[in-house]
Amino acid sequence: MMKHTLSILMIILFANLSNAQTNDYKNLWSKVDTFEMQGLPKSALKIVETIKKQATKDNNKPQLIKTMLFKSKFALILEENAQIKIINDFKTEIEKSTFPTKNILESLLANLYWQYFKQNRWQFYNRTKTSEKVDATDFRTWDLQTLFNEIHIHFQSSLQNGLMLQSEALNTYEAILKLQKESQVYRPTLFDFLNHNALEFYKTNESNITKPAYKFEINNPDFLCDSEIFSTLNITSKDSTSLQLNAIKIYQNLIQFHLKDKSPLALADVNIERLKFINQNATFNDKEALLLATLETESEQIKPHEATALYDFEMATSIYVKQSIKYEPNNETNRWKAKEAIEICNNIISKFPKSKGAEKCKILKQQIELQTLQITTENFLPIQKNARLLVRYKNIDQLQFKIFKISRKQLEKLNKTYRKDEQLKFIEKLNVTSDWNSILRNENDYQTHTTEILVPKLNNGTYLIFANFKSNSETFAFSTIQVTNLGLVETDSENHKTFQVIDRINGKPIVDAKVELSFQENNSQNILTENHTTDTKGLITIKKDNDRYRNITVKVNYENDIAYFGDYYVNRKYKQKKEKTIYKSFLFTDRSIYRPGQTVYFKGIAMKTENSKSKIIPDESVFATLYDTNGQQISDLNFDTNEFGSFSGEFILPNGGLTGQYYIEISSVFLPIKENYYFSVEEYKRPKFETKFTPVTETYKVNDSVTIKGNALAYAGSNITDAKVVYRVHRKVEHPHWYYWYRPRFNSESQEITHGETITDEEGAFEIIFKAQPDQSVDKTSLPIFKYEITADVTDLNGETRSATTLVNVGYHALIANMSIANLLDKTKKTHAINIDTKNLNGEFVSANGVIKIYKLKAPNSVLRPRPWAAPDYQDISEETFKNLFPHDAYHNEHNSNHWKKGDLVFNKLFNTDKSKTLKLGNIKKWESGQYIITLESKDRFGQIVKDEIKTTLYSDTDKTLADHQLFSITSNKSSYNTGDTAIITLASAYL
Repeated sequence: MMKHTLSILMIILFANLSNAQTNDYKNLWSKVDTFEMQGLPKSALKIVETIKKQATKDNNKPQLIKTMLFKSKFALILEENAQIKIINDFKTEIEKSTFPTKNILESLLANLYWQYFKQNRWQFYNRTKTSEKVDATDFRTWDLQTLFNEIHIHFQSSLQNGLMLQSEALNTYEAILKLQKESQVYRPTLFDFLNHNALEFYKTNESNITKPAYKFEINNPDFLCDSEIFSTLNITSKDSTSLQLNAIKIYQNLIQFHLKDKSPLALADVNIERLKFINQNATFNDKEALLLATLETESEQIKPHEATALYDFEMATSIYVKQSIKYEPNNETNRWKAKEAIEICNNIISKFPKSKGAEKCKILKQQIELQTLQITTENFLPIQKNARLLVRYKNIDQLQFKIFKISRKQLEKLNKTYRKDEQLKFIEKLNVTSDWNSILRNENDYQTHTTEILVPKLNNGTYLIFANFKSNSETFAFSTIQVTNLGLVETDSENHKTFQVIDRINGKPIVDAKVELSFQENNSQNILTENHTTDTKGLITIKKDNDRYRNITVKVNYENDIAYFGDYYVNRKYKQKKEKTIYKSFLFTDRSIYRPGQTVYFKGIAMKTENSKSKIIPDESVFATLYDTNGQQISDLNFDTNEFGSFSGEFILPNGGLTGQYYIEISSVFLPIKENYYFSVEEYKRPKFETKFTPVTETYKVNDSVTIKGNALAYAGSNITDAKVVYRVHRKVEHPHWYYWYRPRFNSESQEITHGETITDEEGAFEIIFKAQPDQSVDKTSLPIFKYEITADVTDLNGETRSATTLVNVGYHALIANMSIANLLDKTKKTHAINIDTKNLNGEFVSANGVIKIYKLKAPNSVLRPRPWAAPDYQDISEETFKNLFPHDAYHNEHNSNHWKKGDLVFNKLFNTDKSKTLKLGNIKKWESGQYIITLESKDRFGQIVKDEIKTTLYSDTDKTLADHQLFSITSNKSSYNTGDTAIITLASAYL
C-alpha cells in the first residue's frame, strides 16, 4: 500500500517533466524510455547513472535533478522500503548540493511529504500527537503536526536566497519543467515557481492541526488593501508556523518583487490570487465591499494596460456573479448582478480582445448565458380536466411544447434511457398528440425563474410532455403523466395487503373494477399475474402467506378507463412465536471509573420475564467474574441470590494491572444468564482546583465592551494565583421563533470572535474583556440574539488544567418578551389567558409594559388544496382565469396560513409584567372561529422596539363547518387514552 502510494506521488512529480532535451542528452533519455517500456528498470537505471555522471561533469543542474527523480522512480520498483530510501537520498543530495539545485530539491522533498500526507490523510488524523518523532528515520510513523512541521521546514529552505532566485530565469529548467505558454509572463523566474509551489501547501486549511491560543488570524482589513500598501505592511505573529501567516508572507514577497516589473501582468496575477485568499479566510466584516474597492483601485491605476482586464474580470466573477447567486424571487437586491458581470465582460472583450482577461470573460459569459430548462408535472391528472405544469428556466424567452401519447413499453424504454442525445432521438420518433408555443417572460437578468403553463385537456392514457427551445435543440426537458379518473389506495395489516380503487375526483370506491396484478414471487425472475375484481367497497385483498411478492404493478380497468400503479411489495406473514421466558441480570457499581488498586463495590439483581411480566429470581446460584482490558480473568466470586433476587460483593483491582476498560461477567450454571458490565480503570489525579465563571446578570448591547469575571479556587480553599488562563470567544446567531414563519431556516455557524491569554491575580480571579461584535449580515429588524460562548482553560503552576464555559447573550435590543397560550381555544370558555414573560437577554426577569393585540387572520374565500409546487415568481395566468380553471387551487400561496394577512382587530390591551404576567381574554364567544395572530409590542430600556408573535385557533363544538375554509381536519377528544377508553375521532372538511 505504501509503495503504491509513493509510486503515485512520483507520477505526480513527473507530470511536470518535459521531453525537451539538448541533443547531448536526448539520445540517452530515449534509451531510458525504451528500457522502461520494455520492463527493464535495471537497464534503464544504468543509463540514468551515465546521464548523472555526464551532467555532473557538465555542471548541468536541471539534468542532475532529473536523474534524481528517475532514480527514485526506479527505486520504487527495485527496492524494499524504497520510500524511506528515496527520502534519505533526497536529504543526502540536498546536503551536497548548492544553490539553486538545493532549493529545487528542498521543494521536491517538501512536496513528497505533502503528497504522501494527502494520500494517507485518514491515517494521520487517527494518530495522537507525540512530544517527539516516534522514529526520526521513518516519516510514515510521524503524527500530523510533526509531518507538517517537516514540510514547513523544507519549503522555507527552498525559498532561501530569494534575491538570487529572482535572477534565475525559469526557462533554464526546461529540461525538467513543462513550461506553459504564458509562464514567461506570469512565472518568469525560479523565485516565482518555488514560491507558488510552496503556496499550494500554505493555502490548505487542515482543521486537525493543533493551533495555539495565540493562533494567527486574518483579522486586519489592511490585508485587503492595494498592492502598494500591502507590500509595506509589517506582518508578524507569535504563531510563526501558521500556514495562513506564511502564505501571506509569500504573497507579500512576490508582490514586492513584481512591483518593480515594467509590465503589470505578473503583479496583477499574484495580487488577485492574494486578494482571493484573504477574502476567503479573513475574519473581519465587510470583506466583499473592501475587495470590490481594492479591485476597482488596482484596475484604475494601470489603465489602459490589458492587465486591467484581469482586475475587472475578478470584479465580475468574485463579486457580481457570487452576489447574483444569492438572488431570491420577490427580492430585487441581487437580481441584476449577473447582468453587471456581463457588461464588464463585454467591455473587456471589446477593449482587449486578445488578452487573458478576455479569454476568461468569454468563458464566464458562456456560464452566465447558459440556458437551463426543467418542467414539473403532477403524476396523475383527471380525464378531460384543466391542468397546468411548472416551468423552471433561465435565459429562455420561448418554448415549443409537444404532447405524445405513449404505450407502457415505450415508457419503460424511455425510463431506461439516460443519455440526453438518445432521449431526444427516442422522442423525435413519437407521434405528436398536441403541440403549442408559449412565450416566456425573459427580462435579461440571467436568473432562474418559474412560471406555470396551461396543459390541454387529455383523454385517458399515458403521455409524455416535451418542451424545447427552438433556437437550441440541446435545451429540452420532458415529464410523463398518466391521465385517469382512477386512484389506488394501499393498506397493510398483519395478515393482508389491501388495495382500494377509488374515483380520483370525489374519492368514492369503484365497484367491479378489473384489477390485474403483475409481480415476481420470492427470488424468481419470472413475471406472474393475478386477476381480481373489486368488491362493494372497491377493495381487493391479498392474503399474506409464507411467500412474498415484489415489484408489484397494478393495472386497473373500469369502463373505458385504464390506469397503472406501482411499485408495491407484499411481505410474507410471520407467525408469532410463543413467548419464551427471558432471564436477565442487572449490575450496579459504586462508580464508573476506578484507579488501579481500588475496590469495586457492586450489587446485582437476577430477574426473569414471563408473559410480559417480570419477576425476581430468589435462591439461585450466580457467578461474578472480573476481567481486565485484554479479557484475562482476574478473580471470580459465587453468590446465592437472597429473597429479593439480589446479591452484592466487591473486587480489589490489581495495583500493577493494565488500565482501560474492565468488565464483570454475571453468569449462572442452571439458568441462561450471561451479561457483561463495563467500567474504566485509569491512572488519574484527583483535581485540586476548579474554574468557575461569575454568573452574568448585566445587560449588554451589540458593540459594547463585555467583561466576564471568573476565578480559580483550590478545593482546599486557597486561591490559585499566577495561573495561565487561555480563553476563546465564539458567536452564534439565534432568531425569535416567529422569524421562520416568513423566511427559510437560517443556519448560523459558530464564529470565533477573539482569543487570548491572561493570568489569575492574588485572589485567583481573572477577567476576559471582548467587544460584542454583531454579525453584520443579519437583519437588525429580525431581533437577532448573538450568543457569545466564552471558554477558559486555567493551568496552574503544576500543569493541572481546569476549564469552564459561560454564555452571554447580546442583541440590538436588551429585552426578550415571550407570550404563550394554547394552540386550540374553546371560545365558549372564559378562562383563557395569555402568559407573558419578559426578561433580559441573559434570562433575568425584567419588568416591562406594552400592548397586546389580537387579529383575525384573513383566510381564503374558498376551500383550497395544497399546491403541488410553490407558486411561481412569474405568474402569467391571470387570477380570474386561474380561479375559473382551478377553483380549489391557491393562486399564490394563500393555502398556507403563514401567508395570511391580518384582518379585524378583536383585542387591544395594555400589559405590565411588574403587576401581572397574565392577560385574560375574557368573553370571546362572539369571536369568529378560525386562526388568530397575537402580537406583543414593548420597548427596552434603550427605547428599542421589542416584539413577539404567536398564533392560536378558536373553535366551538357547535361549529357547523370547519373554520377558515380548511380542506381537512382530524381531531380526537383526548390527547391520551387508557385501555378500554372510548376514543372520539372527529373528521371535518369545509368542502362538504
